[in-house]
Amino acid sequence: MDKKMETPQLKAGSKLDIVFENEIMKSDAHYLKAVVYDYKDDLITISQTSPALNSNFLNRRILVTFLAKIERRVLRFGFPARLIDLIAAYRISSGNDVEALQVKKYADPAPVDFRMYFRVRLPSKSDLSLFLKEDKVNLMDISIGGAKFTYPKKHLFQPADLLDCRLIIGSTIFNVKAKVRNVLAASEWAANKNIQYVSVEFSYDDKHLETSLGRAILDIERGLLSEGKI
Repeated sequence: MDKKMETPQLKAGSKLDIVFENEIMKSDAHYLKAVVYDYKDDLITISQTSPALNSNFLNRRILVTFLAKIERRVLRFGFPARLIDLIAAYRISSGNDVEALQVKKYADPAPVDFRMYFRVRLPSKSDLSLFLKEDKVNLMDISIGGAKFTYPKKHLFQPADLLDCRLIIGSTIFNVKAKVRNVLAASEWAANKNIQYVSVEFSYDDKHLETSLGRAILDIERGLLSEGKI
């Protein structure tokens, strides 16, 4: 009989990654970070998210995920929940009053392959790189399902454009097609206004690529976790 996997529990101080349920598989999904303040039964009080949410987001369904160490492995767990309250002045252990959110949990935490839609920001030293033709792009973040990068305005991308890319993982080169999902111009306050921010969705049927990219993303997550950056 297979041993049942231990289910981790949240505790005060746990770091969370949150995504709106209706955006989970979208390349331009909004990813939010928060910290657990208090946990009682199905009600969880968390810090105001980064980026911050206002009362217009109450009653939205979300997926709450966190990393936990189970049997010497770092795994991501998640559960569905709903934003139910925005607390203007929540008293934390330091005695300060801060803004907080309350969420209602609808299921126990379970392992999730959040790498599919959770994008990791690449550290300065990474063996992951993405090329368009012969140009290496400035890869900002990546998931199994897509990526975000900056590119000079010498070529203006449009949503739905199809791109032929080369993804290099270590010493292995993968040819992958991508569809442009979103394009944003640099803000007027940006130091470099001659770039654009491009979000793409990968399209491939290659288990080797999926496994290699998933392993690379997990390695990045572990490195960031060990450095206390997530």
